[in-house]
Amino acid sequence: MQLTQTEQLMEAAVQAQLRLAHPDLASFGADLLDVLRPALRQAMMEVVEMAAQEVNGQLVGQKVEVRLVDGEPELGLRTDDSRVPPPPPDAEAVDAEARITLRVPAYLKDLITEAAEGAGDSVNSFVVETLRTKAYERGSSNSVRRTIDL
Repeated sequence: MQLTQTEQLMEAAVQAQLRLAHPDLASFGADLLDVLRPALRQAMMEVVEMAAQEVNGQLVGQKVEVRLVDGEPELGLRTDDSRVPPPPPDAEAVDAEARITLRVPAYLKDLITEAAEGAGDSVNSFVVETLRTKAYERGSSNSVRRTIDL
């Protein structure tokens, strides 16, 4: 990810706008951009980190990391077992089963049936595994919502 290119594009846009407003403002704009450059770079780094955290909140079994390589952020993907749902308990260890009656539209039942067949599972096994995985994901969400004022 090249933040330097983004910085250069922003600087060029600001310079162009200032030249349109008044030619004497171009030198003022260059000085202002020199002063703001570290703050702009820091804000862009925070945006990259927030994006990585948001993606991490949606991944299971993997994690996006932000590393600095030659002063530029680089995104990497690594295995992360901390959010992988634990295996279901052994069938013998389960004392009782619970039942849920679920009413769904016909189109959704057809979709679930197709997905289960595609996965090589019964509808019941597919729905139980999907619910177990989703319930685990939602219970340990790492979603981040934050606003940066520039």
